[in-house]
Amino acid sequence: MDSDCVKFVPFSHYDWTFARKGWLPWNPTAFCIIAAFCAIAYWMSLELLVLVYVTFKRRTGIYFWSIIITTLGIILQTTGYILKGFKNDAPTTLVVIICKVGWVSNVTGFSIVLWSRLHLIVHHSRILKYVLIMILINGVLCHTPVVVFEFGLNSRHHALFYHPMQIMERIQQTVFTCQETIISSLYIYHTFRFLNNGYAMRTRKIIGLLVLVQVLVIALDAMLTVWDYTDKFTLKCTLHPFVYSVKLKLEFIVLNQLQSLVKSSKFGRNLAILAVDEKTPAPPVFPPPKTGLERDFITRAAVATASTQPSPLVSVTGSSETEVALSSDERKKSLPVDEADEADEVDLRDVFGRPRAGRGVEDIERVYLGRYSPE
Repeated sequence: MDSDCVKFVPFSHYDWTFARKGWLPWNPTAFCIIAAFCAIAYWMSLELLVLVYVTFKRRTGIYFWSIIITTLGIILQTTGYILKGFKNDAPTTLVVIICKVGWVSNVTGFSIVLWSRLHLIVHHSRILKYVLIMILINGVLCHTPVVVFEFGLNSRHHALFYHPMQIMERIQQTVFTCQETIISSLYIYHTFRFLNNGYAMRTRKIIGLLVLVQVLVIALDAMLTVWDYTDKFTLKCTLHPFVYSVKLKLEFIVLNQLQSLVKSSKFGRNLAILAVDEKTPAPPVFPPPKTGLERDFITRAAVATASTQPSPLVSVTGSSETEVALSSDERKKSLPVDEADEADEVDLRDVFGRPRAGRGVEDIERVYLGRYSPE
């Protein structure tokens, strides 16, 4: 009878390492900590699934599916750790499979989420390709040995796999932390490039919030790494699903702020300016075809602003752009009403620049949220 009971262990002597096999030792404080973080991870994962369903109109694309897979991975990983720690009669192989499928899904899945969102800011295909290669290589090299050692730890040869697993656990945590730090740093760097293009105060605040979210992601990864290097492996495994659910929740904050930015005319114009390589000649003066959001958010809004407040145009764009605006007014007097409006649209594109590849505001929302159908 006594052999079936879990012995009480003081919290100060609680064993959080991989050396322990079987059930978790009984301690009310430890059990409450584990239960709280697992419950929060479950709740946030279910909430994320609802948010994904509500936010995305067209449920396709890498960004959408990477969020779904990462969220489901969090649920699987949490379930696996609960079975492993609190239900000793559960099939060992099944528990390990649930744990590791969930772990692989939420770790590499979250990196794919960061990579797919990086397309909004980075317009260099080579950088995006190298980041994707890094994610795939790190996934194969780090996930494979950890999964193998995990099966070994839950076998009769536990002592044989303990030290290799201890080393590999720290290596994989360091590698994945560096990987997410690199992706977040790229996002921060390319976001700061927008700050040098005359942003309004509201836009600066939004971009500042985006940068803060990336810093929080890096800080959460650093916290998990500290738990690994202090031999708190069981505690780290408990916190891992919670941390990744928080990071996915922060991802939706980024998504909402990006929606605000892509609907801003100045952000759309700066996307167009940065899409043009500095070493290439200036784009042609004739206008490319207009999209619906360009007509609604860029052209009409900019024409109304230029007609009511001509002085800011001079202070922001410079003397050469003022000459373009003045030539627009002179030509407008000799044209019919419709052609005069078209002349204003042409000159505004000359002032604010156009991208070589057609990545307008409408294209961004179509790709990431499915908000608009192709015309």
